[in-house]
Amino acid sequence: MMPSERPVGTPMSPAHAARLKNVSRRKIMRAIDRHELKAVRDNRNHWKINSQDLDRWADAQCAPNEHAHPVLPTLPTSDLPSKLAIAEAQRDAAKEQLMSVQEDRDRWREMAEKLADKHRRSWWWR
Repeated sequence: MMPSERPVGTPMSPAHAARLKNVSRRKIMRAIDRHELKAVRDNRNHWKINSQDLDRWADAQCAPNEHAHPVLPTLPTSDLPSKLAIAEAQRDAAKEQLMSVQEDRDRWREMAEKLADKHRRSWWWR
């Protein structure tokens, strides 16, 4: 038996029912809320839907929602290696620039601390 198949009369979750009927889980939940689809809650407060009730509801509905699980277009893979090389080069350049900026920041911090210490020692009232 395949994972998507269940024996007749076996209760299922809204997510499983949505996968079987190729609709969104939200559509199943709206149908339950509107009392269009019969469902009960189990002891753990999870919705359970009988397969016959699901079939009756699905037969009463119009065509399945194509937007529930859209098929995404695939990208051409021929230029991926060159794009990857460009991205890696940009990453390396950004790392070098970051290191340079951090070194510069540290130098400025040292200079500021030295100036602050010098200035405090030279105050006439100390």
